[in-house]
Amino acid sequence: MRITNKIIQNNSISNINVNKNLQDSLSTMIASRKKISRPSEDPIIALRSLRLRTSVNQTTQYVEKNVQDAKSWLKVTEDAITQLSDAIVDIRKLYVKGTQDTLTASDRKVITDNLKSFAAEIYNTGNVDFAGRSVFTGFRTDSPLVFQKDEDVKYDIEETFKSVKVDETTYINLDDSELNVYTKNITRVRLSYNDLSQTTAPSEFKIKAAGKELDLTGQVQIKSVSDEPYKFIAENPGEVAYIPETGEILIGENVAVNDGTGNMIPVTKDNIEDVNVTYRKDTWSKGDLRPEHYFNCYDRTNNIDYTSHNGEIEYNVGVNQSLRINTNAEECFSHNIVRDLEDVMYALGEVESIEAKIADIEKEIKSYDETQEALIKDAQARLDSAKKSKTFIDEKLHSLFSGCITNADKYLEDNNVALTNCGTRSKRLDLVENRLDTQLSTLKELKSENEDADIAETAIRLKSAEYAYDAALMSTAKIIKENLLNYV
Repeated sequence: MRITNKIIQNNSISNINVNKNLQDSLSTMIASRKKISRPSEDPIIALRSLRLRTSVNQTTQYVEKNVQDAKSWLKVTEDAITQLSDAIVDIRKLYVKGTQDTLTASDRKVITDNLKSFAAEIYNTGNVDFAGRSVFTGFRTDSPLVFQKDEDVKYDIEETFKSVKVDETTYINLDDSELNVYTKNITRVRLSYNDLSQTTAPSEFKIKAAGKELDLTGQVQIKSVSDEPYKFIAENPGEVAYIPETGEILIGENVAVNDGTGNMIPVTKDNIEDVNVTYRKDTWSKGDLRPEHYFNCYDRTNNIDYTSHNGEIEYNVGVNQSLRINTNAEECFSHNIVRDLEDVMYALGEVESIEAKIADIEKEIKSYDETQEALIKDAQARLDSAKKSKTFIDEKLHSLFSGCITNADKYLEDNNVALTNCGTRSKRLDLVENRLDTQLSTLKELKSENEDADIAETAIRLKSAEYAYDAALMSTAKIIKENLLNYV
């Protein structure tokens, strides 16, 4: 094939353009600091880059967003539980002080005032939120733990043995007219709320005692505080009384279950194994725990049916790795904390009442002269009866304080478990964060090795390409200027 000058010219230009394209590519690499600017330049690098970028972005999301949000949620939870524990410790100190035999009226007033303050505020520590989401209410993060104001919302609440408290309380007869002071222990089922519906008895009250089921629903009688329900049960041991104001159900000592052989076994706090109570509460005070976070209940006002399961909130903190971050209210914010306070305050009120009674009788005796022996004798008998009553009440109060100390220790134990669980999750989260940080550094390094150009090497190659380009221009110019006449 004959090689013409045109062919030489075209080949030279083509080769020069190849060299120029190489210079352009190398210049782009230096300017962008990347090995390729288009996927077509190196599909393998492009594909690997896409995968690495996805991994880096995903890991960055975990490290900078998910993990940090989880840590903040856990910190808010831990702080709230710690505050609750501090409050219970202070309450326990008041209980310990209450067991002293040297309590004066002013001491009791201080204890009562402090307990009232705690009763009004203790649950507000659980009303905290993180980024507008309530932290102790499970999936219902849009609902606060307690009522924010007084409300009239009608609830049907179902409680079980898990939430009610079954114990034995002491009734002290204080009837001066009979001068017959005595005590009687009465089995009590204390519900989680007081100030209940005054018009309806529990729609269900079933217990299991001594292994036998007993439906007491139709036997429950509504007795307000003014009806002296404790006295009613003491005098009618076969009855069951429901006290709406205090949220208590009293079981008489003659209420019994059939063991299957004809023997009747009295129902006591020691043989009750299960309880199911469904009752109504229509009015709520600011600071009351919302029932939907604890119980199966039905909001009759808004026609909403709630289940007691609040749910476990989990954050994705890594690839195929999740971590629970929430603590449900029932794990630490027990209704019984405030219900114990109410029992103690009521008992302190009984002491104040009997002391006032004693003072009035003593004042009455001093008002009589020596000629009024019959009146003095009657008043003295009533005074002796009142003093005997006070002895029983003091013993009851001391026993109540001691029991509340034990209960407070239990609440603190539950709080410590919840706090330990939060700490364990935080520790695990720290380990995950450290691993993700290492993983992110590795991924960024791999991404850099895959994408980033070696500037020194690229600069040398560019300089070599420039020299080759200049040499190509010079040699091409020398070849092209020659023609056929130069060889004739």
